[in-house]
Amino acid sequence: DFKPSRSSWSVGEVAHHVGLTEDFLIRSAGEILSSAGEGGRVTKKVSLDQLPLGPQFVPHSVLRLPFVLGPITLMSRVTPRFVQSVILANPLIKARTAPQLEPRAEIPRRELLGFLARVRRSTLSTLEAVKDRDLSQFCWRHPLMGSQDIYGVVDLMASHDQRHERQIDRITRHPRFPKS
Repeated sequence: DFKPSRSSWSVGEVAHHVGLTEDFLIRSAGEILSSAGEGGRVTKKVSLDQLPLGPQFVPHSVLRLPFVLGPITLMSRVTPRFVQSVILANPLIKARTAPQLEPRAEIPRRELLGFLARVRRSTLSTLEAVKDRDLSQFCWRHPLMGSQDIYGVVDLMASHDQRHERQIDRITRHPRFPKS
């Protein structure tokens, strides 16, 4: 529960956020997969209202302006996946998370670890059920995250985990971090 500052997250909050994000992404992927049935291509549009995240230095009201959001949306569409992964994995730009992905503070360790285990089992179960399908046919499109097929969603989860692994490392190296 240690926080280096009032505005930063604790290790527990980071872990909770990672679980919430993976749960959201894999549920979204599952919805896309189930809406397609056994065949066909499906693209689900996810609006900025449904997943309101963005760079922390840009106020949400400004981000919604067409002359701001338009160029960012265009850039996210033409940026290669590996570049998006590198940007997400490395916290070069501080991000504002969506409200539904905001972590809860002071969750007991056992409860948090149980939550993370359930989310990972759900992820693995969802992916195992579709292992023989071409997952490039199932996509979601977000104004800031761009268009991602299911492979891209899994890559986003991994990059997101890496980003927050670095954040946890910074927290635990803080001089005031409790030594056990």
